[in-house]
Amino acid sequence: MRVALVLNGAAGALLGRTPETIAARLEQILAEAGAEARVAVAEGAALCRALDAAIASDAEAILVGGGDGTIIAAAERLLPESRAGAGRPLGILPLGTANLLARDLGIPLSPEAALPVLLAGATRRIDVALVNDRIFLNSSLPGIAPRMVLQRERMRHDPGPLKWLRLVRFFFRGFDRGPRLHVVLQADGRPVRLVTRTLAITNNPLAEGFAAIHTRTALDGGTLGVYAARIDRRLDLWRLIARLVAGTWQHDPAAAALAARRVNVISRRPRLWVANDGENHLLATPLRYRILPRALTVLVPRAVPDTPTMPE
Repeated sequence: MRVALVLNGAAGALLGRTPETIAARLEQILAEAGAEARVAVAEGAALCRALDAAIASDAEAILVGGGDGTIIAAAERLLPESRAGAGRPLGILPLGTANLLARDLGIPLSPEAALPVLLAGATRRIDVALVNDRIFLNSSLPGIAPRMVLQRERMRHDPGPLKWLRLVRFFFRGFDRGPRLHVVLQADGRPVRLVTRTLAITNNPLAEGFAAIHTRTALDGGTLGVYAARIDRRLDLWRLIARLVAGTWQHDPAAAALAARRVNVISRRPRLWVANDGENHLLATPLRYRILPRALTVLVPRAVPDTPTMPE
């Protein structure tokens, strides 16, 4: 197999590690698997150029190591609208903080473990979601989330335990003091008036169950999940958090959930900050959400059922 591998040298999981060392190990794995490989390590504007070069090559698969923003940049180049990359599978080497899509696809959460699994894997077509024509693969979050993303970036180099404690503290302050969203949701044409501090639109609905807050049972169901929290008191927030852990949060009276193929978020504000897979964007309102069914081909472990095998 001919593959192109691009690593984001500034990925969150690389803090304290040398990108070149990881790249050398991955090149060794590729050689042992008999793959013809082109490997690049880049960041910033050079990362986009490296992705373009990978797409322009004769590689049969594009492998990308990075966080959600890097994965989105690669996915944009592999959609049907992209003539150069359309149809070729994307292989995800987890190097982000949450690695949500990799978890849902059953991909091992270290790049060294993921690479051989993907090389021997299968292909699967999954949905892609858009808001105002910007894609996301996991979730799009108006409300408090963009502030959380900004705070996370500010604390990027802080020590681990202290960083997460400060982020939790910032989260609670945001719920107590942060501005509320006053919006009208149009879900497949049905209007719903909503006042909330947090709103989530997900690429396919979320699963229920213990510790399944961002697990999805399907990635090709062709529908968006829409979630909001109506919280007026700190007691409501603590109860919802407890139910998040227990996996019964979708039945909490403070949580609202529905599914739709198209969603419009109408606001009096001309623009809203939105966190798409952990990347902030300032978008004009109304926010127009839609889904592209099975638009992206990805590599997955062969153990995933009902997926066609990768051609040799």
